[in-house]
Amino acid sequence: YHFRKFSNDGQSLICFSRNCQNLIVYRHSCLSYCSKGINCDNQDEFPIKGQKFEGHFSQLYSLNLACGSELICKDFFLVTDCNCYGIFATATTPDSDPPARRGAIPNIPSMEKITLYLVRLADGTIMDERKFHNDFIHLAHNAGIFMYDDFVPILSVRYQSIHVLQIRKAGMFVDVQT
Repeated sequence: YHFRKFSNDGQSLICFSRNCQNLIVYRHSCLSYCSKGINCDNQDEFPIKGQKFEGHFSQLYSLNLACGSELICKDFFLVTDCNCYGIFATATTPDSDPPARRGAIPNIPSMEKITLYLVRLADGTIMDERKFHNDFIHLAHNAGIFMYDDFVPILSVRYQSIHVLQIRKAGMFVDVQT
């Protein structure tokens, strides 16, 4: 697994499968342990369950986000202020010498497809998605996408534009302005 980070409330551990096709979310489960005796530093007394990952985390769900040549961007994850929704991205490998397109800046790499997913973190339901075709957005470390309140500005490098989306409480992306 690729461990990404905890959600802002610290309850969910966000992970991606080795092949970068699946989103896997774990919930922290408290391990209770009581020791009898004076020497509590002895590891032999610590229960075997507590020495394993499964002793501290339980898997909530595994969700297939990417298919075909798309991969989950493992360095990208945004979460809403209410901790209800997470935004995840999948993309194809960038083409460093893409064909010319009307409105596109020449000599800028292009990804055939970039998809943003709005996922309800509690149960893994995909609430909405937004696709960008033959574009280039810096996804690594959230460099090209930002979140402010419920607004999500997205910087399209290839087309030199900013798409502003709003996340509604019902769990959907709404176009605000480009």
